[in-house]
Parts: sequence; C-alpha cells; structure tokens
Amino acid sequence: MRLNGAAGDVPRKVDVDPYFDNTKLIFGEAGSKVPYTPQNTWAAPNGDRQDYLEKTKGMTAMQRHVAFFDGDCDGVIWPTDTFFAFLSLGFGFILSAMAVIIIHGPFSYPTLPRKGNKLLDWLPDPFMRIYVANIHRCKHGSDSQSYDRRGNFRPSQFESILDDYSTRYNTDALSFSDAMAMLRERRDLMDLFGCFAFMFEWGSSYMLLWPADGYMRKDDILGIFDGSIFVVLAHRHKTGRGGGAFQPKKAG
Repeated sequence: MRLNGAAGDVPRKVDVDPYFDNTKLIFGEAGSKVPYTPQNTWAAPNGDRQDYLEKTKGMTAMQRHVAFFDGDCDGVIWPTDTFFAFLSLGFGFILSAMAVIIIHGPFSYPTLPRKGNKLLDWLPDPFMRIYVANIHRCKHGSDSQSYDRRGNFRPSQFESILDDYSTRYNTDALSFSDAMAMLRERRDLMDLFGCFAFMFEWGSSYMLLWPADGYMRKDDILGIFDGSIFVVLAHRHKTGRGGGAFQPKKAG
C-alpha cells in the first residue's frame, strides 16, 4: 500500500480528463476564437435567442450561461465585462458595480487555467478574470442542482424544483417566495457562501425578469440557465423597448 501521496498505478482522472480543465478542449490554443460573436453578448446584442443557442450549442449549459458576459469574445470575462453586461440589462451603475464584486471576488480563482506549475497554479489572478471554459468549477453548494459538476444541464432536477416549490396552479413558474422556499429546503449545513450565492442568483434573476404577476415563467428561467434570454433583454433595453431589469412586462 502506498501512503502519503506516493505515485499510484494509474493517473487520477481529474489530472488527465480535459473536462476538468476545459480551456483547450472548448476554445483551442490561446488566440483562437470562441464560437459566439459580439452579437451574442452585451457588446452588440442582436436580441435573437435562437441564434444564441445555435452559436453556443457545442458548449455546456454553464458556459452558455456566462458567454453573454464575454463582450470581446476572447473566452475571458473581465470585471469590466460584467459591469457593462449588467448595465446593458438595465441594472444601473450601483447594482452593476456590486455585481462585479460579488461575482468576480469568489468566482475568478476557481476558473483559472492550470499551467502545470505547482507554484504558479496556486496564485490568484490580480485582474480577477473569469475563464468561460472553466466556469463549471464555480458550482457551489445550496443550489438548485440543475447543473452537474461538469456544467451540464440536468432537466430532471430542473423539473423537480418546479414540482416541489411552485405555488402556481400548473407548476410552470416560480415566485420569489417559491425560490426562497427552495433555499430553505435545499441549503447545505453551515454553507453560508452557498446560501448567499443562491439568494444573489435568484434575486437578480427575479429583478431581471420582474414578472407582472410575480411569477418567473419556466421558459424565462431556462433562458437564464442557458444564457439565451440575456441577449433578448439587453436588446430590448438598448432599443428602448423595455423588458430589462425592473421594467415590468405587459400582460398578454
């Protein structure tokens, strides 16, 4: 028996499986282009949800969820990207600045590419960048479990949150109180960070959609999970047609 970290008979899967460091697998070598374009991001949102899904179809759901924030399409989300993305969705200067701190503070470090240097790989990024390819490493506790550890969407888990927590008659939508009930029932023991992240994510989602009747529709929630609704709302906000954060939609 080998103890104290001695070499084993086979390499660890996490050391050789590219899905645990997606940088080269998804986006190729440095300098190569990502599959999406500025029209799929905050920089020049075209409002076409289907185009967003088509351009990002080779990516995981979590990568799709954040691709909208990569305005220059280099596979890296800078703090300025997040700030301007939230502005494009109608959140305003103060909330957008707060979002930068809340998102990049804890989520930059886990996404950094591994270069194989035992010392440098432990150092944080002074620019607090988030690498789209490795966003699956930011999965936290006390969440809805709709993403798996590799960032893939889990339809059955998503359906279960509607079945378990929706107070709408046909369980096809969630109110803010429904989301908080989900947090109460699914939180992990002593997981303060996960609970805070859950409240930020679902709170900002509710503020973004701001449903007239108080219920976030299933299709809109799915659009947040795969990122496709962001480009629609940003386009509406940019063209002055409404539908951004804090702007109720008309019924009908």
